[in-house]
Amino acid sequence: MLEYVDRRIRFFFDRSIESMLPSLIKLSFKFEIFFPRFIKLFINRKLKEYKETGALTDYKVRAKRRGRFHYFFELDLYLNIGKGGEVYE
Repeated sequence: MLEYVDRRIRFFFDRSIESMLPSLIKLSFKFEIFFPRFIKLFINRKLKEYKETGALTDYKVRAKRRGRFHYFFELDLYLNIGKGGEVYE
């Protein structure tokens, strides 16, 4: 009996997700205007980790939306390297 109910519940959720998926995809593209902000947030998080480990001394991230589905990202990275320029390991 419990297995039957569990199967019915799974079937209901699978069907409801299948019917909602196209509308969720369309809705996500309505928020496309915020994509550069979200991407900038994730890049800042990763660069902050590098700064805490000592690989970077500082960084600056700029994100701009040029048009629909066209973005501009500018990264200024200040590396923590010694005299000479390149590090070979």
